Parts: sequence; C-alpha cells; structure tokens
Amino acid sequence: MSDAARVVAVALAEVGYREKGSNASLDSPTANAGSGNWTKYARDLAAAGYYNGNKNGYAWCDVFVDWCFFKAFGSRAAAEAAQCQTGTLGAACPYSADYYKAQGRYDKTPRAGDQVFFQQNGALVHTGIVAEVTASQIVTVEGNSSDQVAKRTYSRTSGYIAGYGHPKYDGAPPAPGPERPQGVTVELEQLSSGSGGPQVKTVQRILYAYGLKGADGRAIAVDGAFGPNTAHAVRTLQGKLGVAADGAVGRDTWTAMLTELK
Repeated sequence: MSDAARVVAVALAEVGYREKGSNASLDSPTANAGSGNWTKYARDLAAAGYYNGNKNGYAWCDVFVDWCFFKAFGSRAAAEAAQCQTGTLGAACPYSADYYKAQGRYDKTPRAGDQVFFQQNGALVHTGIVAEVTASQIVTVEGNSSDQVAKRTYSRTSGYIAGYGHPKYDGAPPAPGPERPQGVTVELEQLSSGSGGPQVKTVQRILYAYGLKGADGRAIAVDGAFGPNTAHAVRTLQGKLGVAADGAVGRDTWTAMLTELK
C-alpha cells in the first residue's frame, strides 16, 4: 500500500467519530458526544510532542489531519516530513498551508492523499484529507465537520476550496502543476468589456461549458464580443474559482479557468 493510500485508509477508518463534551471517553467513537472540542486526536499528538502545547479543547480539523499522518507513518518525524512541517506550530490551517507553500507543494490540482484547505472571505478556515478525485469532484475526510469526522463531496470548481498541499510521499511524482502545451506559445490577452476577437470566443466557450448565463438569464453567445452578458458570466465564474470578481479576464482568471476546466 502506498503512503497516500495508508493516510486515506487511516482517515476513512475514523469516519463517524464524535467530538466529546469533556475530557472523557476519548477513545469511544460515539460516547460522551458534545461540542467541547475534546478528542483522542489532540490527546495523542500532545503525548507525541506536537505543536506548542496541548490542543484539546480547541478546533481540531487540522489536528485530525496531522493525527492521520502520525498514525500512517508511525512517528512524528516521518509524519512532519511528509507534510512539509518545519516548525513547532501547525495546529491551524494557515500554518499548515504555509508549510506546503514554502516548499512549492501547494496549488489547485488535487490528488488522493493531499491535504485540502477551505476558505471563507479569503481566510483559510478548514482542512481535511482528499480521499478520492474524479474529473469533476473530490471526496474528503474531515475532522470537526459538524462536530465529527465525516466524508464530504465537493465540486472541483467550488469557491470554498482554497487549494491543496501535496505531501512528500515516498515514490510519489513531483507536485502537479498546470500542463503546458509542447511546441507552441500562445499570448493570452487582457480582456474586458469592449474587447473582441478569437480569445473572447474562447472565454465564451468556457463560460458556456460551465453552464453560466448572462445578465439577461440566457446562455452565453459565442460571438467574440465582450459585452455586459459576458462580463456578468465572467464575474460569476470568478466567484466560483476564488479569484477577484471584477468581470475582466486577466492573468489570474485565465490561469484559474484553464487549470480547472475539465
């Protein structure tokens, strides 16, 4: 079994575990259920010397992810190496994401075994483990999801997804990045209201593929004219992709569209 498969298996085995209302019955999947943020995961990691103190009684989504790696790899050192953790902190989503980013192992392309990060209003607020990836969806296992460990399913284009950290699994390929065409270079234009031409048609085809509509409630016409309906649909798509919803197609929007389109 691969390293990634071991981590996923550990996570799946915990589905249904309920957080506790107090520091009691921590090993029972369902006893003493409550909303006090007490778990066996924080207890075990505190005993292993994780973090800058015992995190029992605190939000535990990131603690759960770290615990799964700890159990799968068998030691704190091996688990932290896989997760790119290089500091004593980490029991919070921004810390964990920053570890991956510092080593160039964070982007928006998922694969099983990754650590997924979620956002609200631009801030990282939740995390979990990617258990399965399809062309259009991801399946996750998340701790502290409605006070329990739960499986969840998301569209890969969900604006709630901020990005993915790619652990350093043995034998794993390099962290994935955007595929680049071979032998051809295309200059992507900055497009906004009033623009026209073939690249506007490309944007309109992408908007149509996403099923987005214009301000008039109709499907986007692929006519090469960047008008109010195209701008409206672009803003909707930008919201889904987590980029600035300004209705213009610049570098960030081009990158997000071409990376996420399947």
